[in-house]
Amino acid sequence: MGSIVATAVVAHQPMVMVPEAVRVELGGTGADTTLIEPGYRRLREAFAELEVNTFVIIDTHWFTTTEHVIAGAARFAGRYTSEEMPRNLCDVPYDYPGAPELARAWHEVGKERGLYTVNVTTASLPQHYATVNLVHHLRRGQDVLSSGVVQTAGMDDYLALGGALAEAVRRVPGARVAVLGSGGMSHEFWPLAKIRQHFGYDASHVISAAARDMDARILGLWERGDHAAVLELYPGYLGRFHPEGRFAHYLMALGAMGGARCTAKGVRLSEYENAVGTGQVHVLFRTEGGAP
Repeated sequence: MGSIVATAVVAHQPMVMVPEAVRVELGGTGADTTLIEPGYRRLREAFAELEVNTFVIIDTHWFTTTEHVIAGAARFAGRYTSEEMPRNLCDVPYDYPGAPELARAWHEVGKERGLYTVNVTTASLPQHYATVNLVHHLRRGQDVLSSGVVQTAGMDDYLALGGALAEAVRRVPGARVAVLGSGGMSHEFWPLAKIRQHFGYDASHVISAAARDMDARILGLWERGDHAAVLELYPGYLGRFHPEGRFAHYLMALGAMGGARCTAKGVRLSEYENAVGTGQVHVLFRTEGGAP
């Protein structure tokens, strides 16, 4: 029987893929982003300690409309150039094994539970940097299964899909899974006329004090393991502060941890930072033996 041994909310902002000298220069203060060091290093260390052999990446740049799409190919290889940020991500090579057995199981559980899932087994499925960046920084031999975010779905849909993932993992012998919710927190960019004044990583550049305060409130609830309170805040958070990917990366991960009854405490592995107006952070939730 497989188990989910950790979940995490993991930032993927494009600057993590440019050379250090460029990152420091654009940051404007002589300091680098903490998402790479110590952030990604701490995540790698935790995954090594927990003997993670499979990543499930919930990709907030991969939007679907009528169904939950799972990338079930046996392998993905090629070069990736971002249509959004080609200056930062151009011809990035990727080559990693998928997790087809887990993909099949997730789709099967989805069908059993009346969810709208589809398992796409073609390797030509397009990549997105919410997956590519994490594979680059975190993968050390793990299989990788990514899924999209249904833009027409609601909180209960995302939680249900995460719950189906937990059952699917249990059906895959030997799977030791980390669910990586790849995305940010509050997610509003500065206007183009002002955006270059806000390239700094310091949280003071996040779009507004209200957004910073709400992100801080959610971070505090995560650290206390009060996920039920986060769910209560979700409608207002979504409507006013537009968390990345409708916050589906967190909600699906939470569903895999048991939903509202989950009390797993989050540990912050990076500073809370800005990326051109948006809130960015790495938070790890250890689930050890798996979701309830």
